[in-house]
This record gives sequence, structure tokens and C-alpha cells, in this order.
Amino acid sequence: MQTASIAPEKPIAPEESSHRGTPFPVLRNRRATAVGFVAFVVSLAGSWVPSYWFDEVATVMAARLSWRELFTLTEYIDVVHLSYYSLMKVWMGLVGESELATRSLSALAIGAAAAGLVVLVSMFTSLHVAVISGAVFAVLPHVTFIGAEARSYALSAALAVWTTVVLLVALRSRRRRWWWAYAAMLVVGAAVFLYSLLLIPVHGFHLWRHHRRRRALLAWLAAAALAGLVALPLIQAGLRQKQQISWIAFQPGRDLWGILTEPAFQLSRDVATGASVVALVLILCFARRLSAARRRLLGLALAWFFIPLLILLMADAAIGSVFTPRYLSFAVPAIAVLLALAFTITPLKQVAWLLVAALALACAPGYLAQRTPLAKNDGSDLAQIAVYIQRHAEPGDGMFLEDSNFGNTQPRLALAGYPAAFANTRDIAFVRSFTTTGGFSDITIEFDRLGSRLDGIDRLWLVTAGSPATGELRGAPYILGTHGFAAVSEFETNRSTIVLYER
Repeated sequence: MQTASIAPEKPIAPEESSHRGTPFPVLRNRRATAVGFVAFVVSLAGSWVPSYWFDEVATVMAARLSWRELFTLTEYIDVVHLSYYSLMKVWMGLVGESELATRSLSALAIGAAAAGLVVLVSMFTSLHVAVISGAVFAVLPHVTFIGAEARSYALSAALAVWTTVVLLVALRSRRRRWWWAYAAMLVVGAAVFLYSLLLIPVHGFHLWRHHRRRRALLAWLAAAALAGLVALPLIQAGLRQKQQISWIAFQPGRDLWGILTEPAFQLSRDVATGASVVALVLILCFARRLSAARRRLLGLALAWFFIPLLILLMADAAIGSVFTPRYLSFAVPAIAVLLALAFTITPLKQVAWLLVAALALACAPGYLAQRTPLAKNDGSDLAQIAVYIQRHAEPGDGMFLEDSNFGNTQPRLALAGYPAAFANTRDIAFVRSFTTTGGFSDITIEFDRLGSRLDGIDRLWLVTAGSPATGELRGAPYILGTHGFAAVSEFETNRSTIVLYER
């Protein structure tokens, strides 16, 4: 059976090059580098402003551990993130653990993903469509969010793009090393984010549609099987630790439109609706302009997004809660491709760039909101707590940060995320490190059992979630009063209260 070509429709379109003699690979690489750099800058800008939140604190805590402690911790929790934590440990050793330092790795990953998308799309169609794909990807709300977060989602998107590029090269090449590289990329992707293995059925569908040569299919099956076999211990370990994502069951329900749009647009439903309507209208009006190569790219993009989504939704219904929109980060590049194909279907290139500009303008309010101090996790105020204590605490002051079961709102997370701010204070609640608990929470003593731990302390900072009058520590004034303390100042952060007690 005839094999579908994966070469670009036009090796070099005259209007795509300012120098007619420039080879297509050189021109493509230049454009890919430029688009990747812009995407990197867009994600990096302002990434240092928002406070850390629980998931990012977990990343930083894990990356601070010794290698032995890290391996021990992941025997109990987050084994699926071991590779990412290891990478972050090395990264933080080089650049530090500030918000800018830790999040810059994700920004770099977004740049790599955007550049890879230019390369990938140019293997099917014109460089114009490829550049538009990378530009659209760079401004999507979910992309600009994960590009400014110290978690593995941005890296999973980059690996998904480049794994697909390697697959296309392997299909075109007769060298076995590309299939080895493809298998290795699948394993690395799974190690960074386990759900990335859902690319295997996506790629299988693409081969079934367009590359039915026996040699290609057997090579792909062997590479995919090898990757699955190597990743099997990680899959088994992840299943044993499935309880760590039990929180998904308590997430608010989503309608069909939310399920379809949140992975790329987060809660920007108006932007998602507008972009979808424009794309649909353009496709309907200019459907005849879709060449065979662009239709193959369209099919790949649709499979890339919908196959993992459907598999996760079916698994969610069959075995319990395993789906949340951000887990589809590795499929977001497909949305950029779909929009780019629609935006570039008109005869005028200027229209595509106007639509990209309109999309960026529509995303701008959400982008700016992502770069505010309270942007993470509905208003994480951990940085506010740390800054206030650092400015007002005196050497030797006692510190009690509430660690009750408030989900992601425990004030004690500020100590874990910003330890330098508390360097001159005494953590009077500490009993045992989280490294001995099989989780990310230290063992601490209850407030009403502090007793002799208050000896020698003349100033005590009490940080509670919410108001001291309504929280679990509302009896603190009486308890501290029996030890001779009285409240002398109070300060409210976004969702916590800091009270200074003195004898």
C-alpha cells in the first residue's frame, strides 16, 4: 500500500523566505528558534510574581532532599514524579530555588515545545502554518500558566511534541536508530508524566490511517512495546500510590464544554468559544483549500487531543477519578495545530496573523491575572506570610504555623516554601521531618500541648488559616494567656492571619 509522504507540501515557498537560496531546513530551524524564544519569554515574563502553592512547594521540598531521602520518599508518594524531582534537584543546584529560578525550567520547556511544533507542522505543510502553530501555542491560557509553574506539565508537552517529531523522522528514515530514539522518548515522557504514554494509541491511529506498510507498523509496534515494557514498573508503582490523586473525586463537576476547553483555555470560556467559532467558520468557508497533507495533519491533531481525553474519561468512569484537565497538558499542542490550520486556511496570510493577534489580545487579561501575587490556587498567600515574618520577626522569636487539614491553605506551607524567611525564628511545633512520614507534612505538636516548648520565648508569632476567631485555633488567646502572653498586633494576608503575642 502507498505510504503517505511526510515531507512538506512545498520544500520552500517563495513567500516564506527572504533569501530564495536559503535551504528549507535552515529557514525552518531559524523560524523554530525564533518562535521558541518568543514562547519562552512570554511564559517567563512575570513568572516570579505569584506565590508558590502546595504542588510547587512539594516540588521544592523534594528537590532539596538528598538523593537517598528522595528515593526513600518516593517509595511512599509521588513515585511518578521521581524523574521530574531529580531534574529539579539538579536545576535548583545550578540556579537556586526562587520562584523565577524554579519556574524558568518550565518556561524553557514551553519554548522547546513551541519550536518543536514548528518543526513538526512543517513536516506536513508550509512553514507559514508551522509558525502560526507555534505562535498560537505560545499564547494559549493553559500554556502560559504551566510555563510559569514549577511542575512537570510544561516538560510533558515539550516531550510529546518532540516524540512525535522523532516518530515522523523514523517513518521517513530507514535507520533503526530513530526507532530506538522514539522508544527512548516515550520512556522519558512517561517518566516525567505517566499519562504521556497515551501518545502510543495516538501514534498508532496515525500509522493505521497513513502508514500501513508492514515494515513501519512492525517497527512502531516493537518500539512502543519496548517503551511500555520499560515503563511497566513505573506504571505498577503509580497504581500502588493511586490514593495520592484521590482529591480529584472532590473537584467540582464539569460540563461537556468545560471538559473540551479547560485543557487548553482553563476557565477562559469566552476566549475558547470565540476561537472555536472563528475556526469553525473558516473551515466551513474554505474547506476545499485543505490539501491532503493538511488533512493528515488535521487527523493527527484531532487524534492527539481526543484519544487521550476519551481514554481518561472512560478510565475515570470505570476505575475511579483519574482525570483533571491539566493532566492533558501534553495534548495542548494539538489544539494549537487545529487553530493554526483554521487560521491559515484563507488565501491571505495577513488574516492568520490578525487572528493570532486577536487571540493574544483576548488572552491578555487572563495572562495578566496569572502574573499577580495571588494567582496560584485561588489565592495562595504563602509568599505574603513569609515576607511579613521576614520583615517583622526578631531573632529568637517563636513561630507556630497552623498545619491543620485545610487542604492547600495550611500556613505551614510558607515555612516549607520559603525557609529563609523563617531562619531567625524557632519552630516550636516541629517534632519530626516529613522525610519520615511518607508525605509532605512534618510531624508537629498540637497547639494545646506546647507546654514547656514556650519556655524562653518572649515573642510568639501565631499564623492561622482564616480568622483566629473562627479557625481551629480559636482557643489560642486563652491558652497563651495562661502562659503570660497577650496579643499585641494582628495582620491579615489573603487567607491567613498573623498575630504577634508577647509576654
